[in-house]
Amino acid sequence: MHNNDKKTMKTILILLSFFPLLSFGQSNTDRKILKEALLDKSGKQILVDKVLPDAGTAIAVAEPILFKIYGKDHILGEKPYNILLVDGYWMISGSLPKGWLGGTFSIILSAKDGRVIQLVHYK
Repeated sequence: MHNNDKKTMKTILILLSFFPLLSFGQSNTDRKILKEALLDKSGKQILVDKVLPDAGTAIAVAEPILFKIYGKDHILGEKPYNILLVDGYWMISGSLPKGWLGGTFSIILSAKDGRVIQLVHYK
């Protein structure tokens, strides 16, 4: 083996020794944290009273979800939105211009943790 070949081989071996340290996916620590969070039913992970404390925040969470599924132009065409906070859940729906026929989206989000409880688009 030539001297340059030995240096190249040594460099490759050094790089390969660090390969497991490179983050090409989730580490075992990340998976452990996720598993513990999913198993913890105490609700202690949430350090605030509500993740979605107001209508503006609820809409800011709902719109990207709706845009991805139904298209941004379609959802924006259903403004103004109807939004209500009922028993800790944001109920958001679209509206149609007076006299138009058709359906609108309806999404229900948990104010406490932001989970999507229901998502539909009526015809």
